[in-house]
Amino acid sequence: MKLLIVDDQLSLHRYLDKVMDWKELGFTKVQHAYNGEEAVSMIETFRPDLMIMDIHMPLLNGIDSLKRIQHRDKIPRTIILSAYDQFEYAREALRLHVSQYLLKPVDAGLLREALRELVQECISDAQKSIRSELERTIYAGQIEADSLTTLRDCMEFLAIERYAIVTFEDSQPAEYDYSGLLQERSNINIHCMMSCKSRKEQVVLVGGGDDLSSEQLREGSEAVMGRVAELTPSHALSVGISSLAQDAAFLPQLITESMLELRAPASENGSKLREAVRRVKPYVEDCYREDLSLQSVADRFDIDKYQLSRAFKQEFGVNYWAYVVQVRMNKAAELLVGTNWRNNHIAEQIGFVDESHFSRAFKKHFGVTPKEYRASSIRPH
Repeated sequence: MKLLIVDDQLSLHRYLDKVMDWKELGFTKVQHAYNGEEAVSMIETFRPDLMIMDIHMPLLNGIDSLKRIQHRDKIPRTIILSAYDQFEYAREALRLHVSQYLLKPVDAGLLREALRELVQECISDAQKSIRSELERTIYAGQIEADSLTTLRDCMEFLAIERYAIVTFEDSQPAEYDYSGLLQERSNINIHCMMSCKSRKEQVVLVGGGDDLSSEQLREGSEAVMGRVAELTPSHALSVGISSLAQDAAFLPQLITESMLELRAPASENGSKLREAVRRVKPYVEDCYREDLSLQSVADRFDIDKYQLSRAFKQEFGVNYWAYVVQVRMNKAAELLVGTNWRNNHIAEQIGFVDESHFSRAFKKHFGVTPKEYRASSIRPH
């Protein structure tokens, strides 16, 4: 986010740079202008998102500077500073859509609060614009030049360096916010997450830094599918994930990719897929301590992981990952009652990375901790 400070007093610029933590407030670039003419020129070249502007300056005052830029498509949110508490200045500032009007000498606390408020407004507006352009592109199947400019500006503002489209389809009318679940259950450093909903589909734009990866998207989507399976086993959730792109111009292509992956037929040979899926179930039962992620098992049986997910649910009436958890929890219950092994050893034996994760999963599954289960010798249902 970019900030322009406009004031003819060098002391004010130095004071603000000293008392304000620009980075903490969300500003990545801060530039300075010292009169109204310079401000107008820098607004054209620097394109600030926010501006702090004095009214009384040489060459061109703050109000006249604002009048000069009213024709621009993007007018920065502005905080006016003035040593003159006069109504005509405030009235003129409001007519020019000034966001805040503060009196000098500057109160650092009030200015900081005003900036935080405007930063959040900017972020909210950028997210709304992205959602609007996403909806328009889904409907039209293409992106217009004006929309492309808007998207690029918003992505730059939100520091989105890479993005992808993830489409979730529920077998029943969607009752979850899959974008929220994806953000909650993934390790992705997400800069932006926008979703558009229909009756059974949610198209999610996931924006992140240059470290955003396809593997992160896959792992996050699998976690969402697992969570939905736990909450509503009757729902069959499918997902389509596009490739990653940097330029907003690829948005229509990514939407199409995501939909095509979602709509891909279960298999060129249905019987071959069913045969493979039927071998997956005993493999899970025998190899519960191994890596049973959807991707690793799909690779082992040479089938697409999304085909595996859909076909497993159709064949056995339970989500794949929910079944993996069920097998591991039942085995853990047997070991708790039948051995004196410590929890960390049991966790290792059933495929958990650490004891704390195992204990949380066990309590979630059975309603009691491993210690309580062992003490009472409760049998699994």
